[in-house]
Amino acid sequence: MKQLLKLILLLLLLICTNARAQQNELDSLKLALKNAANDTVRMLTLYNLSNYYIENNADSALFFGNQAMSTAKKLKQPLWIAILLLRPNAYITGQKGNLTAAIKYVNEARTIIEDKKNEEDAYIPKEDEFAGNPHKYRISLLVGIFQRLGSIYSGTGDNEKAISYYRQEIALADSLKTNKGKVTSNMNISAIYIRLNQFDSALVHAETSLKYANLTGSTKYNGYTLQQIGTAYLKKGMTDSARYYYSKALQESKKYNITTIEVRNNIAFAELYEGLHQADSLKYYAGAALQLAVNLKDTGRISTAAEMLSTANKMQGNADSALKYLTLSKTMGDSVNAARNKNVMQFQSINFEEQMRLEKAAQESAAYTNKIRTTALIGGLVLLSLLAFVFYRSNKQKQKDNIALQQQKQTIENTLHELKATQQQLIQSEKMASLGELTAGIAHEIQNPLNFVNNFSEVNQEMLEELKAERLKPNAERDDDLQNDLIDDVIANEEKINHHGKRADSIVKGMMQHSRQSSGKKEPTDINALCDEYLRLSYHGLRAKEKSFNADFKTGFDESIGKINAVPQDIGRVLLNIINNAFYAVNERYEAEGVRQKPESNSYVPAVTIVTKKVNDKVEIIVKDNGNGIPQNIVDKIFQPFFTTKPTGSGTGLGLSLSYDIIKAHGGEIKVETKEGEGTKFIIQLPVA
Repeated sequence: MKQLLKLILLLLLLICTNARAQQNELDSLKLALKNAANDTVRMLTLYNLSNYYIENNADSALFFGNQAMSTAKKLKQPLWIAILLLRPNAYITGQKGNLTAAIKYVNEARTIIEDKKNEEDAYIPKEDEFAGNPHKYRISLLVGIFQRLGSIYSGTGDNEKAISYYRQEIALADSLKTNKGKVTSNMNISAIYIRLNQFDSALVHAETSLKYANLTGSTKYNGYTLQQIGTAYLKKGMTDSARYYYSKALQESKKYNITTIEVRNNIAFAELYEGLHQADSLKYYAGAALQLAVNLKDTGRISTAAEMLSTANKMQGNADSALKYLTLSKTMGDSVNAARNKNVMQFQSINFEEQMRLEKAAQESAAYTNKIRTTALIGGLVLLSLLAFVFYRSNKQKQKDNIALQQQKQTIENTLHELKATQQQLIQSEKMASLGELTAGIAHEIQNPLNFVNNFSEVNQEMLEELKAERLKPNAERDDDLQNDLIDDVIANEEKINHHGKRADSIVKGMMQHSRQSSGKKEPTDINALCDEYLRLSYHGLRAKEKSFNADFKTGFDESIGKINAVPQDIGRVLLNIINNAFYAVNERYEAEGVRQKPESNSYVPAVTIVTKKVNDKVEIIVKDNGNGIPQNIVDKIFQPFFTTKPTGSGTGLGLSLSYDIIKAHGGEIKVETKEGEGTKFIIQLPVA
């Protein structure tokens, strides 16, 4: 939870900072449009405004794009008409799933770019690397053609053809000795390899994309690339690495105000926490994704986010909310699937790319008029053959996909079964380790009253022997005062034996009460007594294992707290885990500073303090030590399952994770404050009722 809160605060700070920067950029563009000195400046400014809105407001992007195109036509700049056909027109229609319209725009742009005469009087921005070379500038625009074609075929599920176009994009860039297109092409290839479960290949292309992004300064889409890296690591089972790259991705998408990618980032984070069964985090990121998707009118991701929110509410037992979001997900999902199937069918049926090429070849033929009917007939036959081939291939691919999905499902189920078995073993190991420490503490705690019982029993035996000897003397030699003193001392000792026997009995009964299997039911619990008991048991347990260790421990209990509703066995386990860690930390520093060998050379005194206090409607338990503290680079990881800084064999890494879950189940919070070289403070907050 602490890690999640820190991330949320950081993202809020980034939102505020980036919002100001984005608003400044927008204000500058609007001012530039208002003060445009000529139509060329006006065209460029409108194009930049369209690009500003392209990832977060499609309607505005198209509005400014169409104005820019009107200006380009007025200026007789065909290459700029082609640029605007690709972006925003083809880009946005493709993003919305209208592949037929998207490829129509791409083919119109390609026809313009492939016409050499359009180099004449072409306007080239002075900052472009091909300024002064209209031919190379025109050819470089084909990079955008191949990029759009790759995205369109990726949208139809034809991954092979999509990758082929992206590779053509890279090859063209290499031939022109430019890095144009190498950022997005490698990024998109990486995304396809993620879908194909080829994670190593995906990582190679994602890293290549980042390299060229940093080299050229084209870092706008780094948020999407970083997400691909995170997803690859997540699929490989490396959760910490996935979380790290998802965080960076979210920061990048907010930095550039790219809402479409921000939605993807939030969904990726939600998927991560769904796998970790962390309902609060899952609900937060899925909720953020849903809100952004609604703003974008992105029905596909509305469906995905709603399904995740349904899962989160189901985890938390909110049946009504779970059903509500599941219904929304299904409604949107059915709509998306129907629209996508319709668009793909239209695309496959019409196939504008092939149609345009046939039409162009026919127009260039001198016998076009005479062969029009024959061409139409042949075209119809080709189209029918193409449709038959497409449907056959689609069916075969579907069968292969179903087989692959079944195999993948079986693999996942086997892995999940093994993971659950391993997790149960580790949890049992953690419980046995806690039981061992608890047993050592109990043994030491009981030893004191037993010593009293044994000592007073021996003394009584000696005094009774002395009394017996006195009574064997003749009456005249007996000392009545001595006999009375011996009898009084025996009676006093018997009272002490009885007192310490009851004390040992109380300790055993109390620990049996606290160590029995938790029923999960809350009961009135004396938190102060629980803290005092487990502090002493933890200390004696450590002393039992290492006789040379010694440490100060102090308490400060708020007597006004009274009893609160809690599961004492579970809270006792939390206290034992945290107090054991505190003693371990001060002992580690004690050893490291050589105090034991040369106590006179160092003033360090290991100490652990436990304090309770009532704050409004909550009770705070504070466990503080003066050990070495926790390094800042791992503070966010200490509550993660299986994470430990102890040597191999000394800890499972489940103690704090289980403690976190127990406190959350009680409706409380657990936080940590630490400073390297000075110590650590754990703060547990529990509701009174």
